[in-house]
Amino acid sequence: MYIISQIIETIALIITLYSYHLGTKEKIFKGMCIANIFDISHYFFLNAYSGLATKVMALVRNIFILKKEHNKKLSSNLFLILFVIAYLLLAFITYKNVYTLLPFVAAIIYMLVVWNGNELQIKKIALFCYFFWLAYNISVFSIIGIISNIVSLMSTYIAYINYRKNIYCKGR
Repeated sequence: MYIISQIIETIALIITLYSYHLGTKEKIFKGMCIANIFDISHYFFLNAYSGLATKVMALVRNIFILKKEHNKKLSSNLFLILFVIAYLLLAFITYKNVYTLLPFVAAIIYMLVVWNGNELQIKKIALFCYFFWLAYNISVFSIIGIISNIVSLMSTYIAYINYRKNIYCKGR
């Protein structure tokens, strides 16, 4: 099961890396939804239930954010509050130690920024949140998860720099 989990996480890594290089918020989130499905399976095979629960919520959140972009009624902060409450409840249910809280901290911070954020803000906060996931993946001994976080940190940083360069060049 461990090897299967690592193969699945490798697929999630490839999809995640590709997603952050896409040009629009909608494309980034569509790619992340696909990666979330692989992440859920990865954490299931590791019996890492905090990671699994966080990724299930991330999938729901990403689909919701895609929908809210086309339906302004869904932009209410009430939905944001409901997501935070759901994350907090899941953190309580899956709590084993301080490391099991890290995915939820990352998810809540990420969600608060992406709720109304743009591509640049998403890339910046993703950089920050990957550090929480790195510590969690070390705690559940997911080798590919660790590699994924390190590579994702580097890739997201490159995407962030490229995005800033494109904005700067367009402004000239």
